Amino acid sequence: MNVYLSKQPVFDAQGNTYCYELLYQTAIEATTPDGQYDRAVESRSYKQIADFFSDNQNRIFGKKRCYMRFSPDMLKRGFVEIFTPEKLTVEVTAEDLRQPSVREKITALKRMGYNIAIDDFLYSEKDEDLFRLADVVRFDVNSDADLIKLTADKCHTNGKRTLACYVETVDEFETARDMGVDLFEGFFFAKPVLETKRSGGPMIKNFLQILALLYVPEPDLEQISAIISTDPVLTIRLLRLINKLCEDTGNTISTVKQALVMLGIDNLKEWIYLVGLQRLNRNSPNELLRVALFRAGFCERLSKIAPGVGSKAKEMYLMGLISIVTGTSGAALADAMKELPVSDEIRNGLMGNGGIYSDIYHLAFSVERGFWEDVDKYAEACRIKPNQICTEYLNTLDFTSRFNGL
Repeated sequence: MNVYLSKQPVFDAQGNTYCYELLYQTAIEATTPDGQYDRAVESRSYKQIADFFSDNQNRIFGKKRCYMRFSPDMLKRGFVEIFTPEKLTVEVTAEDLRQPSVREKITALKRMGYNIAIDDFLYSEKDEDLFRLADVVRFDVNSDADLIKLTADKCHTNGKRTLACYVETVDEFETARDMGVDLFEGFFFAKPVLETKRSGGPMIKNFLQILALLYVPEPDLEQISAIISTDPVLTIRLLRLINKLCEDTGNTISTVKQALVMLGIDNLKEWIYLVGLQRLNRNSPNELLRVALFRAGFCERLSKIAPGVGSKAKEMYLMGLISIVTGTSGAALADAMKELPVSDEIRNGLMGNGGIYSDIYHLAFSVERGFWEDVDKYAEACRIKPNQICTEYLNTLDFTSRFNGL
């Protein structure tokens, strides 16, 4: 059984992560090895998928509600009832909801306490019966502006929420917010930045100086300690981290040099990137940090199951982590990469120049975006089996859950 998963963040008007939409693709087997249709095979396949979601729902959902789309067939087979109403918003398309059998099922689920989201829907009087079923109305942000405004007004009057999807730029986010839209989904929040020439401020200079010192063959902790000590925020953050890690020992670490020795070079590299992410992207949602951590951990785990690549796992982790601050393509990426002292393999991987670094990165990125055809392509290039991808996705969700307080 193959299942692909991806959690897409949904934001409120303040840029906070409100919930997630769970994207998934399943492979339903319905034929025997000789190519004959077999209802029993199909039923077993559906049961395996139902068991998978039932067994892993806490790992998949985490602490926030998830929106999850269901086909008419999955509604009929009772897939929704696997999940508790407190965890799940049931999403159906307006086209499907116009089917009497689907409308009857959704009405029953609403009575059971499930929230209902209608996708690809804008208000009109002829669809008043559909509108009454909705708790959330979801639509393309590029739809007619007058209809979006009308839908937002109707939803607010009736205690419902609106959700604009495919929001790719900050301008689109702000325009939709000004029209009264409540929730937003898209990758406007994850536009990476590393504007090193923007102000020349102390943090930017310190960040790049420390990176340069970390990526020489034998990093000098005295020099790194001296630079960190000139930055009060870095100093405080480092000492807080180390003393939290050491609280069970009863020891107090009071100098930057002691903290660096305790942390070690590998952990220091990770820590400085995380702090840099938070401070260089001050206007970005906290979700950006979660994405960076997830992408890093996922790249590392994928490399460990790709034949012959496990020895590169630490570099794969770093590649995923810094991908958030380096841009996505073209001249901006090329310029940013010049500023970062990383290996040619990482640089080429992020630039899409081919090779295993590029394949691992694009596999992780494709899963993140729900580009399932690309997932198949890069999985084949990395010689990774589809079922392994799902396993490592769940393991990475477990990993990032540890950083919820960041």
